[in-house]
Amino acid sequence: MNSYQSLEASLHDAFWHSLGPSQELPLLVEFLKENPGTSLEVGCGSGRLLLPLREQGFDVEGLELSQEMLDLCRQKPGGERAPLHQGNMDDWSAPRSYDSILVPAFTLQLSADPAAALAHWRRTLKPNGRIYVSTFTPIAEIQGDLPEMTWYPDHQTILENGNLATIHTKHQLDPEQQKLHRWHRYQIFSPDGKSLSSHESQQTLWWYRRTEWKSLWKEAGFVIEQQIPDFRPKRKSLAQAQIISTIARRTL
Repeated sequence: MNSYQSLEASLHDAFWHSLGPSQELPLLVEFLKENPGTSLEVGCGSGRLLLPLREQGFDVEGLELSQEMLDLCRQKPGGERAPLHQGNMDDWSAPRSYDSILVPAFTLQLSADPAAALAHWRRTLKPNGRIYVSTFTPIAEIQGDLPEMTWYPDHQTILENGNLATIHTKHQLDPEQQKLHRWHRYQIFSPDGKSLSSHESQQTLWWYRRTEWKSLWKEAGFVIEQQIPDFRPKRKSLAQAQIISTIARRTL
């Protein structure tokens, strides 16, 4: 599983915030309102979603593999009081059972074995506990809209100090295994264009077809209760959705 380090960790929130308010956060708020109790966010990172949820009074703990991301979270207002755990989402031994689990931002697809991860989380939930998971389909890569193994500009943003932060990405598709291998090059430039620092990382994501996802949920011991396309609850059709948020209940 990918562990965020160096510029990938320190620039993580800056790139997300440059995209505007989180579209996923309102879904998490509604989910927690309907499922009170103690929740665990898997892949909480530097608290981008965890801390706003705690600010609204929800009892949410965080699980994160990257120590750098946890350190960043603890440095933010409210982060020093958040219950944070370091561990791999695939095999972390929880100190307790949770009323609900949150897995936003496509974190499940970074697992070494998504099916095994779902089954593991089921054992971490209380009976009839519920889980929220968002997943996506890499449509542009599958359809060939992006050339393989070619660097392309992915995103950029101006930092508070005036420097320019950029991401360039290249990928390789494995259709047989349904894996997407991606490489990211993070760079920071001064206002006059001088390169100040850089960092490269690699990650592998799984993707599944809708029928395959349904089989994974069932085999892991969950019943799907709701699916939301592209973070839009009022949109009914899942057929053309790139992102699907699934709410499922643990079977007894």
